[in-house]
Amino acid sequence: MKTWSYGINTIYKKANIHLEEASWLVFLLDRTIELLCDLIPPLSLSKIKIRLKDREDIEFNGGSEWTTWREWHGDLNQLFHCFAHMPIFDFCQKRIRCKSIEIHYDKAKKIFHEEDKKFWDN
Repeated sequence: MKTWSYGINTIYKKANIHLEEASWLVFLLDRTIELLCDLIPPLSLSKIKIRLKDREDIEFNGGSEWTTWREWHGDLNQLFHCFAHMPIFDFCQKRIRCKSIEIHYDKAKKIFHEEDKKFWDN
C-alpha cells in the first residue's frame, strides 16, 4: 500500500511530495494505535510508592529514591503513550519506506490548487 502527501513552504517557495510505502497491515496498526492513544482518558494514577533503581532517574527525581506512580508516570494516557503507543509506532516506522521528491513551487501550485484553493489564494 502507498500513501502520499505534499508539503509547501510559502516563505522559501519550496515544495515536496512525500511517498510512504508499506503493507496495509502496518498502516492499519499505526492508525489504530494512534486512535487508541487519543481515546484513552487522562485518568490520574494512584499514589502507590515506587523505588527508583537507575542512577539517572534518582538524579532526575531530586536525589530521592522514592516516588509515586502519579509523580513518575502522570496519568493513564501518558503511561499508554510511553509503553504501548511509542513502541508500536517505532515498529511501524521501521517498516515504512519513505521517499521525498522535491518539485518546483509553481508546478506544485498548478497541481494542488484545486484541492486547497483557500491555502493557495491566501
